Amino acid sequence: MIIQLHTLTSLPVHVPNRGADGLAKRAVFGGVERQRISYQAQQYALRHSGALAPLEAASQAGHTFRTALVGERLLLPALEAAAIPDAAQWTEAIMALWRKADREKATNKESSAETDLAADTAPDQASKPAKATRTPRAARKDEKESAAPLIVGEQEIRLFVAVAQACTTTGIPPQDLRGLVDGRLPKGSPVAPAIEALRITRGAVGLDGALFGRMATGIAVATVDRAVRISDALTTHAMTPVTDFFLVTDDLKDRSAGEAGGSHINTREEAAGLFYRHVIIDTDQLARNGVAPVAVVGPLVTALLTVSPIGNRAPARTIEALLEAGGQVRSLMDAFANPVARQDAAIRCLRETVAADYDTFGRPAATHWLSEQAAPRVAALAAAAGQLLGAPAP
Repeated sequence: MIIQLHTLTSLPVHVPNRGADGLAKRAVFGGVERQRISYQAQQYALRHSGALAPLEAASQAGHTFRTALVGERLLLPALEAAAIPDAAQWTEAIMALWRKADREKATNKESSAETDLAADTAPDQASKPAKATRTPRAARKDEKESAAPLIVGEQEIRLFVAVAQACTTTGIPPQDLRGLVDGRLPKGSPVAPAIEALRITRGAVGLDGALFGRMATGIAVATVDRAVRISDALTTHAMTPVTDFFLVTDDLKDRSAGEAGGSHINTREEAAGLFYRHVIIDTDQLARNGVAPVAVVGPLVTALLTVSPIGNRAPARTIEALLEAGGQVRSLMDAFANPVARQDAAIRCLRETVAADYDTFGRPAATHWLSEQAAPRVAALAAAAGQLLGAPAP
């Protein structure tokens, strides 16, 4: 089932989602420049709002880590806690699984060539002070690329530890790990259960990853298709930014001694607006990602309606929302192709566009307007979303 959520959200004057130029992000729609809040900023707000934490336990999906420090902050401590010998070597072997095999071979080949060169050095040269070891070109490239954040679930970390434990028990060294994970596992191998568990749950990326997906490289983990798509939010009207001048005062300056002024002076662009946003929740994909939709869709709708998708935690207000089950997947931004600034006019344009769409495509299986719910309306709309999937009525 596809569930769509269309929202109109009012944000007061705030420090907007900014681009590399330090200005508010923008997009032109209908020939008019609008303020834009990226979907990445909205997902970040959800992750850090605390709204997803209860769902990690309720869905049994666990936590998702987005970090470039998987090895040193997650794997190494977990391996050491399991009392696995050579934990550092096992950490390196597991992290190497995120690299492609040809790159790993190139690294090993260059390292081997340098070792052979050192062995062939003449005795008189060998007696000279050693020069600084040269890092292989492929290795340097890997180190740079490993700085990119990885998306990994806490369950995946536990599975990697279990594989390292099984290998250590049977005397398999870390350098043989890629061959085992890559499918060259001998029949009857005592490490087969741990490897098979890793393969079966290779998409156990945690709740965040199950919702928003991940792209994977190498053979460590699997790519996960996103089950929730949040569009960039655009204002229903033209953008009218203001430049805010601000001063940071210094509490320790002695005014009586003539120490005037602040410690920092700067400007920033601020704006206010009424934003339209479109969210798609693919419940079938969510189930394929290992999460029961009935456990998370209702609370997720609540989070989407209540979490401010903006920096500075500006207090957002959802003035209208439409929840649809099934039907034609489409954005309703065309309702605001001609700029609409007033909230009542924006709601009217949204409803007129919805009615025209239903005449064209047919009505979805179910529709629920926020303004038509019994109080408290947000809770009622979230409950309606859950009931679409079989959740009991509150």
